[in-house]
Amino acid sequence: NVFVAHNVEAKTAAANAAGANTPLSRMLYARDARLLGHLEARLCRAARHVFTLSDADCSDLSLADSGRATTLPLVTSVAPPEVQQEEPGADAAIHDAGLIGSWGWAANRAGLDWFLHRVVPLLPGDFTVAVAGSLGAPLPDVPGNVRFLGRVPDARAFVRSCRVVPLVSRTGTGVQLKSIETFELGLPAVATGNALRGIAVIPENCMRADDPAGFAEALRTQVERARAGADLRLDGRTFHARQLDGLKAGLEKGLADVLPDA
Repeated sequence: NVFVAHNVEAKTAAANAAGANTPLSRMLYARDARLLGHLEARLCRAARHVFTLSDADCSDLSLADSGRATTLPLVTSVAPPEVQQEEPGADAAIHDAGLIGSWGWAANRAGLDWFLHRVVPLLPGDFTVAVAGSLGAPLPDVPGNVRFLGRVPDARAFVRSCRVVPLVSRTGTGVQLKSIETFELGLPAVATGNALRGIAVIPENCMRADDPAGFAEALRTQVERARAGADLRLDGRTFHARQLDGLKAGLEKGLADVLPDA
């Protein structure tokens, strides 16, 4: 048997419990964490081989030294991303920074709230921020340079309309799909360490920062360079090819353990 652990669900539920706003939510998330922990432990014991999406998840599942677990790099598609054809140095951006996601999920919302309340107040008043995706809650009270767009018809077109993509995950496990998509598109980004989990080689146009002041400073640096005419984009096919090679190698290794005579 093979178990593909996309996340460490028990750990995510425990983090949601810690950040819950009401006693009832804390109780329900804590119950989920307890039940999921038992279920994940049982699945790991029963599986001949376990695939995870990050080394951290492998460790959290107590499989790091087991010899029967493999970390698989993630891609959004086997096909390489399309290259956006634009004039070199052209700056047709509509927003300085843009975030997109399903913000009703507690782990995602924790990152968004941290960004809006801790990072945005440190940015200049003319630094524009756009937030796309459903919030699942009343709009938070934020400065006037933040716009909430709701659902957008084309997610990739939206992020390409932004000078920099903030990757703001603060909790959760597995791999952030938005980070993978951003790097496959070759877009400049500023990311927390949690947003980079499961990614072995970080693209050169991504800056890492985990404290609000450092994150805001990195955003200002990226945007100032873009406004001055620098093209901060990379060819995302390089990142995609590296991830895909790692995925294939990981699958071969794991399946050789499961099917040694195949």
